[in-house]
Amino acid sequence: MPPPTTDTVLAGEALPLCLRAIPDPPRRLFCRGAAAAIAGPSVAIVGARRCTRQGSEIAFGLAQALAAEGVCIVSGLAYGIDAAAHRGALAAAADGATVAVLAGGLGHVYPAAHRRLAADIVATGGALVTEHDADAAPRRHHFPARNRIVSGLCLGVVIVEASVRSGSLITARLAAEQGRDVMAVPSSIASPLAAGCHRLIRDGAALVECAAHVLEAVGLEPAPRPPVVPTLDDADPVLAAVAAVPTPLDAIAAAVQLPLASILERLAGHELEGRVAKHGGSYMRTAPATRDV
Repeated sequence: MPPPTTDTVLAGEALPLCLRAIPDPPRRLFCRGAAAAIAGPSVAIVGARRCTRQGSEIAFGLAQALAAEGVCIVSGLAYGIDAAAHRGALAAAADGATVAVLAGGLGHVYPAAHRRLAADIVATGGALVTEHDADAAPRRHHFPARNRIVSGLCLGVVIVEASVRSGSLITARLAAEQGRDVMAVPSSIASPLAAGCHRLIRDGAALVECAAHVLEAVGLEPAPRPPVVPTLDDADPVLAAVAAVPTPLDAIAAAVQLPLASILERLAGHELEGRVAKHGGSYMRTAPATRDV
């Protein structure tokens, strides 16, 4: 049964220590939902509002995989990458929690089209938080101020698709000033939405492609897994789509119709297990290992 919806006010020592330590901490936070959601390890995933389908899928997949590791996903409830990140965390079912930081009061969820998403976040153990009174409407200058809370709540910030003028770069700058890890997902240089991420990477942001990279960057260990019982690995459609000759990633994605981030996660796992090997920008099956008897 979902936890009951509650509104609380966090102030003073009730604020998370990580938030109290930033240069300009909020005096208080109004919280709807599980206040405990902001107390554990968190990572922010933010990016372009007018993102590409690929960017949305990457944000969704990263959030889902990180939430499955017990990491809370923080974002700003905006269109595009923010919404995809929240939904990815929700898709992690019982393991996932996500927090949306609002630029207005709890009585003014913005954008209005995401009121259902906001309700789902609260109903599944996440929270909506804001420094503004309930009746405060979101204002233009609230959004940059909101971003310092997004980054301040987290161990690090991942940028997925951003132009050079994107507000997400404000979040990245604030994260760096707060001593948080800044990460960015690369993409095609032909896309205007790659420019902001690539600039961050040139300036020293960690290049991340999957949840394992994010966990490594922020210093978290993957959640322990039960021993794997040998199975017919070809049951994984991603592995089945990899041939004994170099198979382009695009061909694998076309064969399985899964989010790109999920495909990359699975390929990384199969590579670690020695089932596939990278070959340039492609993947190929490896011969099964033999054992002496």
